[in-house]
Amino acid sequence: MGNMNFVQKSNLFSFTATRCLRNEYFHNDCRICIDMCPKGAFHIVRNKLTLFENECIECAGCIGSCPTEALEIESFDPNGFAASFTHHAEVPILSCKVTTPCLGVFDTEHYAVMALRGEKSVTCDLSHCAGCVLNENAQLEGIIRSKIETTNQFLERLNVTHRIEVIDIKEEQNPRRALFRKGFEKVKESLADESIAHVSMTSAHHKLPDMKMPLKRILLKNSLKEIVGGLETSAFEENSPLFFNKQIDFQGCTNCGDCTQFCPTDALFATSDKQGIYFSQGKCIGCGICEDICKPNAISAKEGYDLVSIAYDRAEQLVHYEMVTCHECRCPFPYKGGEPICDRCESYTKQFSTMFTMAKDL
Repeated sequence: MGNMNFVQKSNLFSFTATRCLRNEYFHNDCRICIDMCPKGAFHIVRNKLTLFENECIECAGCIGSCPTEALEIESFDPNGFAASFTHHAEVPILSCKVTTPCLGVFDTEHYAVMALRGEKSVTCDLSHCAGCVLNENAQLEGIIRSKIETTNQFLERLNVTHRIEVIDIKEEQNPRRALFRKGFEKVKESLADESIAHVSMTSAHHKLPDMKMPLKRILLKNSLKEIVGGLETSAFEENSPLFFNKQIDFQGCTNCGDCTQFCPTDALFATSDKQGIYFSQGKCIGCGICEDICKPNAISAKEGYDLVSIAYDRAEQLVHYEMVTCHECRCPFPYKGGEPICDRCESYTKQFSTMFTMAKDL
């Protein structure tokens, strides 16, 4: 095994441990790739996710599901493919037998980008999934179909006419495939020519300084910018599996800064005076680290999302405090009303009140 602090490779497949949520935050329990891998190539070693290279078969089925793009395969970049899909989609059919690796290489963002940027619906050939050796207990197929369903629900919510369609009929039973055979070959040739560009797109993105946002989320936001102006409404009250919202309880928050420090994408960040916290929906990937690390449980999920705010990374100020000096310890603290005494001094006074009792009062 390679050093888990850097990049582990199994020929073409690679795992970058420094971008893994589980490795970044000790208490994170993300195990998406562990549960998906049909060969059990991922293991937890000293509470760190580790790739056992000799067990990996480079199927790429886990790549699309990684929320931070810690998994890659050199021969195919789903970000590059989705971004340039309109340029080579003479026949918009995705097939593990012709145009792509396992369709698990794509995430919901990729499907949405292809549908939003394309001129027609995108078709996925899932006729091989049921009998695929990678599809143990129908798990991988179920994940792929769930992503497609989530994408279509999102497109329907936006009143976008394009959809992600599915072919379930096997090749020998499907007369449509013969019509597309020549087109498939053209697509395959064009993909081979553009493979270097596909790979370099994500690789270049990950090399940018302080670039914490997954490229697939950036592509989706850029695609939304093209359509949000024509939507009847951009604000929705319900929850979404794609986007996340947060709220902070004013009385509970201590302004300790842990949530902003550990947020992997800087969706939570401090105000310029360090006395408040901003939240950007467009940067949140729903990892839940902020809620877990908040000792007073002041951070919680909130319903609703706004596509304009998401597309343009607009931030909302969730909480802001006036800093005053504690009358006991003379240290500044976030004032919430009442006596100007910080929580630490107030708690200490109550917990050890007997120590401050005068002898004459006993």
